Amino acid sequence: MTIKCQQGGVAYTAVPAGKGKGTGTARIPWERACQEVLGTLRALIRLDTSNPPGNERIAAEYLSGEFSRYGIGSVVLESRPTRANLVARIKGRDAGRAPLMVSSHTDVVPAEPGWTHAPFGAEVEDGCVWGRGALDMKSKCAMDVLLMTAVKRAGVVPNRDLITVAVADEECGSEHGAKFLVEQHPDLIRAGYVLNEAGGFTCYVGDNRFYPVQVAEKGYVTVKVTVTDAPGHGSVPRPRTAITRLAELILKVANTPMRLNVTAMMRTSLASIGVSPENAPAMLAPVISNTASPTMLHAGYKDNVIPGEASMVLDGRILPGENPESFCAELRSIIGPEPALELVKTAPPVEFGIQTPLFGLIKQHTEAADPGSRVLPWMIPAGTDSKYYKQLGAICYGFAPVKLEPEMPFGSLYHAHDERMPIEGLFWGFRLYARVALEFLGLRFEDVFA
Repeated sequence: MTIKCQQGGVAYTAVPAGKGKGTGTARIPWERACQEVLGTLRALIRLDTSNPPGNERIAAEYLSGEFSRYGIGSVVLESRPTRANLVARIKGRDAGRAPLMVSSHTDVVPAEPGWTHAPFGAEVEDGCVWGRGALDMKSKCAMDVLLMTAVKRAGVVPNRDLITVAVADEECGSEHGAKFLVEQHPDLIRAGYVLNEAGGFTCYVGDNRFYPVQVAEKGYVTVKVTVTDAPGHGSVPRPRTAITRLAELILKVANTPMRLNVTAMMRTSLASIGVSPENAPAMLAPVISNTASPTMLHAGYKDNVIPGEASMVLDGRILPGENPESFCAELRSIIGPEPALELVKTAPPVEFGIQTPLFGLIKQHTEAADPGSRVLPWMIPAGTDSKYYKQLGAICYGFAPVKLEPEMPFGSLYHAHDERMPIEGLFWGFRLYARVALEFLGLRFEDVFA
């Protein structure tokens, strides 16, 4: 029975625990677990949850059905129709221990034409499953689902609550997802620790292998820059117009690096791979300075009118320790005092300490799973839902492990054509992920998987 109700203008769907299928003391054979992870990933990819428009309800309903099959109740909450978030929980033995939450988002960026394989086909070829969301981040969602249902099916009780959330709208700022849950339903998702996206994949530096684990992320400051000049007739050209002035500003932003500003954590991690911040390659610039990228332009309303106004939107990203005011001051030093600046949206940077039992387990098990490798605390230049979970006091780590071969263009596949996940790398990552999470929950891998 599914229960629907309204409270405070928010739609709820409560899916009670079902009778269960295979629950009790049924450890899952490891090979079957791997195939279930793959099957869940493929099922999720086939659900077109492109954002915009973001119809995450279809994913939430699928996931609630999976949990109900194994006797796990869940709640689906919509900030508005179709913008659905799922929360499920297994109670632990000790209510005094801070819960562990495993988090994923079910929305994906739209898929533009030009793919080799259908973006929502979930085809398996060349050792990979192909499709939008294979990396970002329906593979992590599949691992979360199997982790929770495996615990339930094995009939074991963790030492703390295990919470699974699958949220909406991460790709467009989380207004209908994590931010909504944190602000409107904090008690459902309040946790001590969170395992989220963006970390735990193999990186090759020379002959060395590293596994960056996200412990920090930049904030964002989206700014609209507007310039004005006299309008005129398009048949009478002149060198100075709002459009030409905006073009000059675009080139200034593109060609003027922002100041070097290295956090203590990143200085240590860069030293571990033998990189000096002062001589770092350009690809590392986003993690050692603020950045600003022109992403949207607007000018004109008629083809024979020189417009009197032109504007661009800048995607600004700020380091821990920075804020919108310091970013705008630095931007002013590049573009000058005249253009009007309008803050469109902002979110703060975050950084989490690594002297915790959970990070210790991540480091221990990852380095054991790939002998000779090293785990690195890392900052990502983009944003995740962790910045919202921190508002409830959680310590968040980006850890969605996958084993990669050197030729796999992993990082460049995010939001790109032909997004895909190597299947054997996924299975390796799920084993590692399960070991870390289960030990933190006071369980053994062998208690759950046969």
